[in-house]
Amino acid sequence: MRRRNLSLTVGAIITSFILSGHLIAQKPKVPEEAWEKRLNRRQPPEKIIDAIGLKKGMVIGDIGAGTGRLAFWFSERVGETGRVYANDIDNEALNTLKSRCKKYNIRNITTIVGEVEDPLLPEKSLDIAFMINVYHHLDKPIPLVKNIMPSLKPDGILAIVECDPVKSGFPEDHSTPKNDMIKQLDQAGYDIIRIEDFLREDYIYICRPRGSEK
Repeated sequence: MRRRNLSLTVGAIITSFILSGHLIAQKPKVPEEAWEKRLNRRQPPEKIIDAIGLKKGMVIGDIGAGTGRLAFWFSERVGETGRVYANDIDNEALNTLKSRCKKYNIRNITTIVGEVEDPLLPEKSLDIAFMINVYHHLDKPIPLVKNIMPSLKPDGILAIVECDPVKSGFPEDHSTPKNDMIKQLDQAGYDIIRIEDFLREDYIYICRPRGSEK
């Protein structure tokens, strides 16, 4: 009898951990499109979210969010007390994102149509500004990255996931060399806190505006 009770207790503890998300990852409510699944295998959202330090209740700006591949994962992580600002210059893509939000009753994502050199995010609102598969597409990356600064809280960070030509073998019009990223972030006025290299084809650059709180 004691052994059975012990088994039941251990089972209850395991179930509790599973339900609280400690043993299994929490996926977003919105089903992944086929192309999203392919990219998510290359760039696992939960690993990226853990690496950038996104937590419940935070506010994140997803710059170049498109139709919401990562925005919905961010939405799940920050929860009802957090907020995701999904930014893009492509209004049609954001309309698709809004339709997905409406369909699945996602209420903590706000879309913002930005400009080529300015994402137009709310001032001093973000714990994290984030870009993925965006940087090498920018015509003027340094001005845009500079114009992210006013949207960051005093201790806010910028996190950029960018494909590296050496790691990936992709041409430089589809990637940015690591040394170029470091130089350009420096020119834009950022100090790099660290560079995560666990992704197969990408680096994650995590940085703060120079002179901000640490």
